[in-house]
Amino acid sequence: MKLKPALLSKFIASCVFLFAYWSPAADAPVLPEITRETIVHASLFDRIAELNRVQEPELDLATMRTEFTRLMEMARPAVSAAATPRAKIAALNKVLLADRNVAYLSNKYWRDSTLAASLLRGKGNCLSTSTLYVLAGAALDLPIHMVVVPRHAFARWDDGQTRFNIETTNKGMEIPDSEYFSRWSSADPQDIDALGWGQSLDDNGVYTELLRAAAYHRIGENKLEEAIALIEQAKKFQPRRSDLALWRCEVMADMTGRRDEACAKVKEMLREPEQKLPPSVETGAYEYLAHDAAGKGDHAMERVYLLVAFSRAPKSSQLQVLTSLAFCLRALKDFHGAVRYMELAAVMEPQNDALLYNLAILQKNDGRLDQALSTIQDARKINPESWNLQILEAGYRVLNGEREEGMKLFDTLERPRGDVEFFEIMLAWFYAASAQREMFFKQFEHALSASRNTQIFEWIDQDPDLDIYRKEEDFKMLVEKHRKRLLKEQADAK
Repeated sequence: MKLKPALLSKFIASCVFLFAYWSPAADAPVLPEITRETIVHASLFDRIAELNRVQEPELDLATMRTEFTRLMEMARPAVSAAATPRAKIAALNKVLLADRNVAYLSNKYWRDSTLAASLLRGKGNCLSTSTLYVLAGAALDLPIHMVVVPRHAFARWDDGQTRFNIETTNKGMEIPDSEYFSRWSSADPQDIDALGWGQSLDDNGVYTELLRAAAYHRIGENKLEEAIALIEQAKKFQPRRSDLALWRCEVMADMTGRRDEACAKVKEMLREPEQKLPPSVETGAYEYLAHDAAGKGDHAMERVYLLVAFSRAPKSSQLQVLTSLAFCLRALKDFHGAVRYMELAAVMEPQNDALLYNLAILQKNDGRLDQALSTIQDARKINPESWNLQILEAGYRVLNGEREEGMKLFDTLERPRGDVEFFEIMLAWFYAASAQREMFFKQFEHALSASRNTQIFEWIDQDPDLDIYRKEEDFKMLVEKHRKRLLKEQADAK
């Protein structure tokens, strides 16, 4: 099972994995719709804290308010005494980051992206720490804004005259825009203009980014209807964002009976002559059509769409298209070619554990199990908390003749808070790889029944570890039954 390209590039922390056991609480909050008319009735802090309960329903909002108030009382005298904007930010950096030893993490997205991560736990990713700075700016009357570029967020002082960036994941150091766009994100100028990358966001813009993070979490939980509701809220704040419109189609496709409707809307977006899509969104639209074809078992057409996507892809999108092409070649049984594509993707971000995870899978498929295990070890050094690297290593240890060691490693696996479908599929894969036939079929049926998108068929079509079961009638029956359910073929609909 590969990491889905849409997840590979999601927001600011690509392929962040969860693995602390959790079962959604029955009383997890259902958030009311936040509109432009009602938004003035709650402070930005309260709205953000409440929204964060999508990821962490156990959050104690009173504790968060108390700690935030305490921090602001500590920061206010030092900030007030500072004479210049940079001196004020230096004082704020000391209080918010240095004195509290706030560290950067991105291994558990639900945990590290919320305000509570940097405010209460002292360990947060770029979304968490930049949110803290925005709220501090609001409390201390400082012109601090959030800024988003592909897969990253940071803060900025911007009062209309003085403007400089604040890298909240690195002690608040100042990094110029050119560095973010040239080296960090490689964003296309058309994407920058159309999607608002690099702009100083207002409160609504900040809230939109947090809505997106919450929607991703709901998708990971397989709560697609709630995810759509969050995306719709984001669209109300930024109605011209074509990337949000495309994302809504992608999620809608996985909701019962709406796959054809979603596909038609994506094709309509590509045909619209009056509003040309920015490069990354156009690339994403062709990727969507490719995965739709893959879900139907048409991997030749998948490859055609992906090649078109690559021809349109700005540099910021090339990594995810290369990954998709690699796994498309796996489905076409060109394992050596698949490794070559994945090597191109991995060399673009050598410290990306998700890319190394995918590379290890393809190395193993190409008969290089020792090399695959070495790649997994490199990836686990980068992200020791990754549950999917752990289960992959466990299976490969079994396949390498180290069954006892592999089974022991598997026994320590903890269920993630999100990634529901992905985890169920990986369990099925492990039982297949470890030759536990009865457990495999039980889990395989469960994974198929739980799936709400066709990604599971990409895995089934691609993975040679399933070859020992492909000719069995039970296997074929389960695949056909659930392919009809998910694709909503006419015969099934009747």
